[in-house]
Amino acid sequence: MAIPRVLAGAVALCAAAVCVTAVPAAAAMPSTLTLTATTAGQAPHVVELTCDPVGGTHPDAQLACIQLAQVDGDIATMPGTEAHIFCPMIFQSIKVSATGLWRGRTVLFQDSYTNSCERDNKTGNLFRF
Repeated sequence: MAIPRVLAGAVALCAAAVCVTAVPAAAAMPSTLTLTATTAGQAPHVVELTCDPVGGTHPDAQLACIQLAQVDGDIATMPGTEAHIFCPMIFQSIKVSATGLWRGRTVLFQDSYTNSCERDNKTGNLFRF
């Protein structure tokens, strides 16, 4: 009777080890996004953002990755970095897009804003480059 108990315990221990190691691997999946911002009448600005590990050509990749992690990569739900800031009535249309992967999920985001102030209010630091 002792051998079946030992085998059952070993199986349970192995199953637990697989579960424990699977969670960090999923959380550490690399995230790579191509971010584009185009101000009316100007050439597009394009940067790469890599998270887990942080890198790419984004000027503040660490903050952008932190803000994305807060919303699990859902850019449409990002809180702006400066809540309730009043934006001037300067009309300089900006179109932004993000394509790539966030922790294994496809990201396709696109939006337009009246000016950079409105963009930052809606997307935080992500498109500030």
